Amino acid sequence: MKRIIPSLLTVAAFFAFPVLAQDSLGFTQEQADAGRAAYRDTCQICHGSTLANGQFGTPLRGSFFREKWKGKSIGELQQFMFEKMPPDKVMTLTPEQSANLLAFILSRNDLMPGTEPLSGDYKSQMELMLPW
Repeated sequence: MKRIIPSLLTVAAFFAFPVLAQDSLGFTQEQADAGRAAYRDTCQICHGSTLANGQFGTPLRGSFFREKWKGKSIGELQQFMFEKMPPDKVMTLTPEQSANLLAFILSRNDLMPGTEPLSGDYKSQMELMLPW
């Protein structure tokens, strides 16, 4: 029995490490703050003031959002935002705006900012997986 417990702890630590290692996905607090302002101007009308209470848009935080983007990359999410949002003005967000909006959304999904900014080039983010 004594040997099983350390083995289970080792296995648990192994599976937990990738999530812990990606708690910061390379966005800054400044980007999240800029994204908050852009969200109010561009996204809030559909997705709501809490990112999960919109009348027209799907939730951008919480279990629904995490399940939808589970197994996908930051680049895929950023590309979707850039190419499909806002629905009445697709592809009007600048790369910087989409990076800031994504930083805000990630911060509202309990991910912590770091010191490196999120790139506006979604193609360079295709290998960086979301932690859900």
